[in-house]
Amino acid sequence: MADQNSEYSTILGPDAKFKGDLSFDGAAKILGKFEGQIKAKGKIFIADGSSCKATVSAKEVTIEGHVEGDVHASERVEMKPSGRITGDVVAARMTMADGASIDGHVRIGPGNQGGGSKSGSATEMKPLSTPQSVSPAQAGKSK
Repeated sequence: MADQNSEYSTILGPDAKFKGDLSFDGAAKILGKFEGQIKAKGKIFIADGSSCKATVSAKEVTIEGHVEGDVHASERVEMKPSGRITGDVVAARMTMADGASIDGHVRIGPGNQGGGSKSGSATEMKPLSTPQSVSPAQAGKSK
């Protein structure tokens, strides 16, 4: 089997703790703890045992560890059995293994390329009928 680490140009080790904004042109593997924002043009891999309190945006996101924050993928999100997301997920495609969990909203489909929330206003909820005031005198006149 080929070394899985060779496809990742950046690896943050299991003893690493980072806080801030990370940006990658290629693929990155997170083995430690991170807090902030992660953006990548390639793949992001959040390994088993790692934790991220972050917004994660990438072409592909694979999660074995825990992400506390929103995940946006222009192509695909892959949830491994130990993967957990506490936040919203937006992606064009998604695979989710038995045992993985998401506590948040999920939007998956061709129109959801992980670019964040769509523009446009929310639909205003209106009652089907408008209640009307009736005076006691009018109430007594009904047939």
